[in-house]
Amino acid sequence: MTTKIHRTDGEEPSFESVVKKLVETDEKLTSSEIAALSLPEQEERVFFRRYWPEVPAERKAHLLGRMVELAEDDANLDFCPLYRIMLADEAPAVRTAAIQGLWENEDPSLIRKLLPMMQSDPDQGVRAAAAEALGRFSMLTEYGKLSPETAETLSKSLLSVFEDPAENIDVRRRALEAAAYLSRPEVREAITDAYDSDDPGLRASALFAAGRNLDPSWLETLLDETVSELPELRYEAAVALGEYEDERGVPQLIRLTEDDDAEVRMAAIAALGKVGGRDAKRQLEELTRSEDEAVREMASESLEDLSETSRLLSGEIEATHHAHDEAGEPADWDEETYAG
Repeated sequence: MTTKIHRTDGEEPSFESVVKKLVETDEKLTSSEIAALSLPEQEERVFFRRYWPEVPAERKAHLLGRMVELAEDDANLDFCPLYRIMLADEAPAVRTAAIQGLWENEDPSLIRKLLPMMQSDPDQGVRAAAAEALGRFSMLTEYGKLSPETAETLSKSLLSVFEDPAENIDVRRRALEAAAYLSRPEVREAITDAYDSDDPGLRASALFAAGRNLDPSWLETLLDETVSELPELRYEAAVALGEYEDERGVPQLIRLTEDDDAEVRMAAIAALGKVGGRDAKRQLEELTRSEDEAVREMASESLEDLSETSRLLSGEIEATHHAHDEAGEPADWDEETYAG
């Protein structure tokens, strides 16, 4: 768990002073001032909640962007408590950015906030972002980290949004993709319904969802879609085949490395690095000599992925993982997860 570091050099700005500067001036906050907002105490959160509505919209947007940048560069910084407050902001852009800021947060209590946002936020972009964010909780549920009751709630809520014909198509797509991790008959049926639709976007989401659901019955469909007339479907088929890690997809992926669409080519190269095998390795080695710099770089990265996988399978880095395990077990999950 990240811990708040209290400096005693007398120069660190206080939480309150930074918030007041944000409200009362037009001056840009320095990196050290933004860092002072990390891991606020309870009374500081109350203070922030009181004054945040007074911050001008442009200042909010700039602050959110800087928070994300700084947190990416420094793992000790954690603005999640403030992002949770921002979920109630009046500006859709701020609510969306706050959801994105919470992307790596796995606190199950977030489900209680994200579900209503997906279902009833007035802005479709916010609803789509909330649906997408719920995907990681579907994944955690599938891995046994959250309760069966939570799985039931997520499945019903996400599929209800997907099945609503009055809902915006992007929101429906994100809801289906978020539910896809769940190994449940109703989820597989929803993926089939999306694939059978006339909407290319829903069909693309069905292929994306198949790569999360990993039901064996979808493999032949993915292989067939590598020759689709639509680049978006070829792209999603390539990505999903990488998730299946089945060498039966290698010939099609090799062919897609020469696709007319650049994004499809990149997806196929990345997928070959996940699937592996002799033919995949040979193709990637050949692509490292491509005249296209982007192709060379992607092929090299995929070869590195193959090399790391081989070392893992041969046990070369088992000692590292064993040492990590000895350092301490992951924290137990709170059993009181949201179940309706």
